Amino acid sequence: MPTPMERAPEPGLEYVPIPKTRYTSPEYAREEWDAMWTKTWVCAGRESDLVRPGDYVTLELGRESILIVRQPDQSLVARYNVCMHRGNRLREPGRGHASKFACLFHGWEYGLDGSLQKALDPQCFKQGLDRSKLDLRPVQVDTWAGFVFVNLDPQAGPLRDYLGVIPQHLDPYHFERWKISFDATIEIECNWKTCVDAFNEAYHLAATHTWTLEFSDDTRTLYDCYDRHTRMLFPEVQASLRHPGANTVTPGIKEMFLKRVGVDVERFEGDWQDARKVFAEQQRKLAVNLGADLSDLNESQLCDDFHYTVFPNMTFNTHALFTWVFWHRPHPTDPNKMYFDFIEIMNAPAIDIPRPEKQRFSTAAGDTLAGKCNGGDLIDEDLYNLPRIQAGMNSAAFQDLHLCTQEVRILHFHKTLEDYLERGRAERARAGSQGPSQEQPRSQAGTRG
Repeated sequence: MPTPMERAPEPGLEYVPIPKTRYTSPEYAREEWDAMWTKTWVCAGRESDLVRPGDYVTLELGRESILIVRQPDQSLVARYNVCMHRGNRLREPGRGHASKFACLFHGWEYGLDGSLQKALDPQCFKQGLDRSKLDLRPVQVDTWAGFVFVNLDPQAGPLRDYLGVIPQHLDPYHFERWKISFDATIEIECNWKTCVDAFNEAYHLAATHTWTLEFSDDTRTLYDCYDRHTRMLFPEVQASLRHPGANTVTPGIKEMFLKRVGVDVERFEGDWQDARKVFAEQQRKLAVNLGADLSDLNESQLCDDFHYTVFPNMTFNTHALFTWVFWHRPHPTDPNKMYFDFIEIMNAPAIDIPRPEKQRFSTAAGDTLAGKCNGGDLIDEDLYNLPRIQAGMNSAAFQDLHLCTQEVRILHFHKTLEDYLERGRAERARAGSQGPSQEQPRSQAGTRG
């Protein structure tokens, strides 16, 4: 089925101020954790990193670390990455391979499925070793389109239900066949939502990415809001109406697009709409040698950025032959910091692309991405702004975000976030109205009854 192109209904949101405390307050960050992060499906990486039994990846999310492990029967199991003896982390962040998980503190051993296999000197545990309590704690895990998701809520509904329209929209790209060509994590001095916001609108292009207006069109960008998730249809291979070359084939279109797919730009004589058609046709030709299936994609999908945000923290900059995927993760203790995971995946099933090692960067250290990946100079312009936005939010002079219609996805994001937090507040209120627990206090450890 092709990607739906019809517009979503207007979300009917009020353009109300967004309090800065949502970005700066430790109390709000704790509420987010309790009511949202522990209730939502969050992407943990690519299934292609989990091929053999014993392959594992970790997801570092807030104060938690989750192990996702390929099993001998090819299923996936997710467990909290914490030894149930004294709380030691079993594996460092990242990916790897193991035949078992042994704690480096006291040597307790767990199987690939998280079951306790061995405790040193078991006879010393007078209370016994109850496996039902000492196996690694389970976490819900599921996959879609080659991506692995986890949910810390044991009562959470199915991933497919949570994703809503996203599979219908993005399955035509067949992401499960794509390969990772770049992998980085950047520690940024800003709140995780500050980073999500930056990629949820095209309003910043004219000032932040001015040089791109020659071949990308902020003025004709479309925004769609769904249940939890949102979409932005961002035209490329056409100049912005702000640019003097609007509705022409600019030098930037020739160099950045046509020449890149093998068009003889010196002989090209068509108009800007012809340029889009030729660019799309050339990509279909290139796709044959790459083993890429573009049969379900239309001309717009071969030219434009189909940009999706999967609530709460996953962003797709979707193109026909390459896609950027971002994860915006909260810092475990500081609302003014976050982790930005950035992978580029290539639609090249027939090409051998070695799995790159993860690179790590920091805005505080002045790290940049220019020269390290495709479009690194573009990302650098956003990375320059983000810490400065966060610093400004902490100013006494600034109180609220004041949003326009081009920032409707940000408004919708906050409505979705607040819906989760309101449910959490209601649950706490219900629990409080029931009064104190009638459970008898437990005896102190080591005392006799």
